[in-house]
Amino acid sequence: MGHPLRNQEKDAIYELGNRTLHQIYALLPEEQVNAIILGLLSKYAWMYGVEIFAFCFMSNHFHILARCRSLQMHLFMRDFQSQLAKKINKLRNRTGTFWERRYTAIKVLTDEAMLQRLRYIVCNPSESNLVHHPKQWPGLCSWDIHKSGKPMVGEVVNRKTYWAEKRKKKNEDKTEAELIEMATERYALEMAKLPQWQELDDEAYHQKIVDECHTHAGELAKLRTVPCPGPKKALSVKWSDSPRKSKKAPRPLCHGGDFKQRQEYREDRRLLVDRYRTAVGRWREGKSEVEFPDGTIPPGRQFCVGGSCDIRREPPPHLN
Repeated sequence: MGHPLRNQEKDAIYELGNRTLHQIYALLPEEQVNAIILGLLSKYAWMYGVEIFAFCFMSNHFHILARCRSLQMHLFMRDFQSQLAKKINKLRNRTGTFWERRYTAIKVLTDEAMLQRLRYIVCNPSESNLVHHPKQWPGLCSWDIHKSGKPMVGEVVNRKTYWAEKRKKKNEDKTEAELIEMATERYALEMAKLPQWQELDDEAYHQKIVDECHTHAGELAKLRTVPCPGPKKALSVKWSDSPRKSKKAPRPLCHGGDFKQRQEYREDRRLLVDRYRTAVGRWREGKSEVEFPDGTIPPGRQFCVGGSCDIRREPPPHLN
């Protein structure tokens, strides 16, 4: 059975997520792991023009709330996930498959649902009953950006630059640390504003998000029937372990909306898939003029129909 057809909309916000193979704790929030994730997330968000509203990386899965007006979300996720898997595998001295499945990209239909998903993502450590409040989670989470009001800066070593500098005669006396510093690229990771609060200034917006998440964490605490193990206990597990009881829920087609809105979205999806199948049929027959629906990827192509082909390959100059 084939995978569901992927499509993107320029103004749509999606909840992205994936989990590790067998749900092992390969993303255990250690300092080095957090640095790797931050560097790659900030780099590829910059490259592909992805707006990130919230994110949280747990020990065996992650959530990202994002939008990509250039319709390059699939390229962002391709590069981010592949490089993250490569670097974590090297760190853990393991090989083979890292992710359990294709990443999920679930459209969020309404403003109310966007806020609800943002609260869920930022408070995911509390939702999982690991800590009382997201500020206690040792992993990478957008709570830190909202609380401080300042962007995080990720660092990535450009291996091509590293080897180019190392081969130069003038750098023969350079230490390894100096060569790495010369090849390090820096990227700022900022949080975009939800559409319904675009008019707020940066300070007011971040405070609004902090208040919403603080309230949600308090609501979760009232409903909790078991004590939270806390950050130390969460870090004490082995990265190769996995949960005794895995949690798997059905993947929704979309988030939010009433019955009518969900039905309309389902019907729009059905029509889109039918148009794509018709276009593929004409393409296989060798027709010269084939029109694929906007936001879909034609066979053998890298970019979406109607999307941008521009990629920012150079790091931001003001940080480097």
